[in-house]
Formats: sequence, C-alpha cells, structure tokens
Amino acid sequence: MRDLSEAVGIRPGSLYSHISSKEHLLLGIVETGITSFIDAIRPVVDEDLPAEEKLREALRAHMRVLDGQVEQTRVTFHQWQYLGPVNRPKALAVREEWESLFTRIVADGIASGEFRPREHFRLTVLMIAGILGSATEWYRPSGRSSPEEIADAIHDQIVGGLTSG
Repeated sequence: MRDLSEAVGIRPGSLYSHISSKEHLLLGIVETGITSFIDAIRPVVDEDLPAEEKLREALRAHMRVLDGQVEQTRVTFHQWQYLGPVNRPKALAVREEWESLFTRIVADGIASGEFRPREHFRLTVLMIAGILGSATEWYRPSGRSSPEEIADAIHDQIVGGLTSG
C-alpha cells in the first residue's frame, strides 16, 4: 500500500479512505481486468459468423486487450487465487463469464458441424483459457508479432485440434 500511495502521490493512510483493504483493491483489479476482456469478446460471440471465425475474432479481441494492459492482466489471471473466501467467488464468477464466451463458440461450432464433438468438452475450453491466461508470461507488446498474428497462430492450433480426426 505504501508503494501504491507513493505512485499516486498521497499518504498511505489517505489511501484507505478510497480502498477498504488490499484484498478489496485486488478484487477490483481482477474484476475490472476480466470485464475488459468480456466487453471486447462478447460482441464477437454475438455476431452471426461461423464458429471458426468467431473463435479467430475472439482470440484477436483478447490479444488486443492484453496488448494494452499486460501488467494488469498478469494480476488479473494469476493473483485472484490470493483472494479470501468472501471475494474469491466474486472473481471466479467473472472469470466463468469470460470462459462461457469460449464455451458458446465451441458449442456452436460442434452444433453446426464445424468442430467435431469432444469427449472432454470442458477440457477444450479450459485449454483455451489456459493459453490465454498464460499469455502474460510470453507475450510482449514490443515483440515482432502483432496481437492479431499471435491470435491467428493460437487459432490455427486450436482449430486444428477441433477439426482433425
């Protein structure tokens, strides 16, 4: 809290008039972070596109958001586990909403015949979430590939697994 108060130019005690606790601050970072991904991806999921194209565009939307907030995303996807029993379910509910967007895409693709049915359907969605959640470990905004190029490479690997025998 001392570092945060120095960064914003107020005394640590004054910070508590705006933030009730470190955990409340962490919950806010997590919820805001995941919501930014949901807000970027939901319009894609609601579009009338083939599932494979929805997946590509959803991955691109995710990577564009990540490109603009790598540090917040690192906290968002990795630090929620330090929330206590009151706040952890709140963070998990928002994360489940984010995952549900990918669940819809994969389910729509299976229903349309674009993707083959999966015995472990939930595992497919968790793998997508895992790839995207771990992207903060290897993605660099200053890297040689754009967010869209990275998203397209991820898409091609995922779709290869969803469509091949």
